[in-house]
Amino acid sequence: MMNLLDLYHKSGTVNIQLEINEILETNKESMKFGLILTAAEAQELIEARNRATRSNGRVELGIEAVKKIIAAFCSSSYINPDDYALTLYELVEIFYYMKNETEDRVGDNELINLMKEFINHSCRGSVELLKNRELAFFADNFKRSHQETGHSQGDESF
Repeated sequence: MMNLLDLYHKSGTVNIQLEINEILETNKESMKFGLILTAAEAQELIEARNRATRSNGRVELGIEAVKKIIAAFCSSSYINPDDYALTLYELVEIFYYMKNETEDRVGDNELINLMKEFINHSCRGSVELLKNRELAFFADNFKRSHQETGHSQGDESF
C-alpha cells in the first residue's frame, strides 16, 4: 500500500527545484548579514524539513515556515557563516517538534519569534540550550496550563 505522505515528498524534481529557488531567494536578505545558502544547502534544508515533518507525523505543503525561520534568524548576531546551514537544519527540526509539543496551539510566527528571542538572549546562540532548556521548559509549562484549563474550554467550542 502506498503512503500518500511519501508520494508527496517524492513529488518530483520540478517541485524540488522550485522550493530550492524559493530558499535561494532568501539570500537577498541574509547576504546583508554575510549569510548565504548554496543550492546544495537549500536542498539539504528542504530534506531536513521533510525529515522533520515525517518524524513528527506532520504534513507541510509549502516551505513558508522554513522561509520565516531564515528571515527571523539571519539577523541574529549569533548566527555565523561557518555553521549557518547546519543551524537552520536544527532550527527547522526544533520548530516542527515544538509544533507537535504545543499541539499546534502556538502559531508559526509566535513560535519562531519565541525561538529567536531565546536564541538571542537566554541561550546566547546555543541551539542545544534552546531545545533542551528553554523550549523544553516552555512546552512543559504550556502543556500544564492547557491541562488545567484547556480541556473544559476546548470542549465548549464543539
